[in-house]
Amino acid sequence: MELILERELDHQKKAVDALISALDGVSMIKPRLSYENPSFDRKELRLIHNIAEVQKGIRADYRGCRDDGDYLNLDVKMETGTGKTYVYTQTIYEMHKKFGFNKFIIAVPSLPIKAGTSQFIADSYVKHHFSDACGYNADIELGVLESPKKKKKGSVSMKSGLFISVLKRLSAKKKRFLAMPSAVRDYVTGSCQNTNKIYVLLVNMQLLTNGNMLTRSDYDYLVEGFYRPFDALKATKPVVIIDEPHRFSRD
Repeated sequence: MELILERELDHQKKAVDALISALDGVSMIKPRLSYENPSFDRKELRLIHNIAEVQKGIRADYRGCRDDGDYLNLDVKMETGTGKTYVYTQTIYEMHKKFGFNKFIIAVPSLPIKAGTSQFIADSYVKHHFSDACGYNADIELGVLESPKKKKKGSVSMKSGLFISVLKRLSAKKKRFLAMPSAVRDYVTGSCQNTNKIYVLLVNMQLLTNGNMLTRSDYDYLVEGFYRPFDALKATKPVVIIDEPHRFSRD
């Protein structure tokens, strides 16, 4: 089955344009460190004006409200099957082109959606579509965060004293090589100085809410001065895209 993509579909263009319009003319602060996104003042009057203008064309019961958190929250409501993945992928390219953002985190609610998103973004036809048909001069470097695989248990037959000695050595060796997940490391260390590269990290809800892979701080190697993955990710000042947020835990 061949994948066919169309550009400039009205309902998709409207969504992308609304997101980009919110930041139009807003003063961008250049990154201080090579692994950071540009930043902006969430209370800037131009930003508030832009959002009000976008909301004028939206039904009153869909306009939502402003958040009190120290972040800009923009919602796009689209029906299932109308191209949400295409829309947020194009938004990534557009935000990079217009504002210089190159660090994005995509959070999805389930493993099947994660697999579909990964396949879409990494597909060579999709890449050519956005570069050739849409004219984006950038390439997405996609990192997919996966759960650590449990090693299969094997059977060993040897004398008890030697067995204990071997276990101690293996245990010590294991502790010395507790490295931060490679997807996190590659994402965080990606430099904004590479202007034609966009770094995207794909993660599913379970990895955010269960386990301690992102919250533990006993990794042996630092990434840009951080031992804790969540702290390293936060330091990049990422644009976070949440797919189907109503399916995520409120916690």
